[in-house]
Amino acid sequence: MLFPRAFPLVLAAEGKIYVFEGMGSESFGEVYDISGDIWEPLSPPPKAIDLCVPVLDSSRSRILVHCNANDTLYAYYYDRKSWICLEQKFCYWSDSATIVDDVLYTVIYNYSGKFRSLEAYNLLDKKHLPVKWSSEFSVNPPPNGTLYRLGNGKLILGWVNLFHEHFEYIRFNIWCNEQGGIHAAAEHQFATTVSYREDISSIWLF
Repeated sequence: MLFPRAFPLVLAAEGKIYVFEGMGSESFGEVYDISGDIWEPLSPPPKAIDLCVPVLDSSRSRILVHCNANDTLYAYYYDRKSWICLEQKFCYWSDSATIVDDVLYTVIYNYSGKFRSLEAYNLLDKKHLPVKWSSEFSVNPPPNGTLYRLGNGKLILGWVNLFHEHFEYIRFNIWCNEQGGIHAAAEHQFATTVSYREDISSIWLF
């Protein structure tokens, strides 16, 4: 890499690997071209921002990033290497987000770290959508959980339980209602548990 980085934010798109920030780095970001085997500096946004986890919006050839300091939502268009501010005041954004059918979802926790709900944002209309749970779950996902898109209106919120050495996840369905809001329904009241192999139990999982 062009600059040493510790725990950077990373995602892949169109045959390239994008690396953002990281502890101790002197550069905002850089991009690795797999076919050309070359690293190039990534142009920084117009203002210095402290990023949350970036989200790939492949249908629009862009990467969405959220600024922790002032809740600004930015988009980096990797096909033309340019930044655009999408919204000056977005909302709270956790360390996990995903896009389903032009709606950006992120997880909301309260100040004590307890799961509260999902935040839904329509990327086309640029407006927040109300989320109503028709069936909930009794488990409290930790703040370090990751939101995964499965397809067909299904999401998984998963995390690693290091104490019991297994993966845990909650699967739920999401769909738009007639009023323009989002319905969410958990498939099970309790988390599903999947044990992992003993030979990887000592590896740090992120």
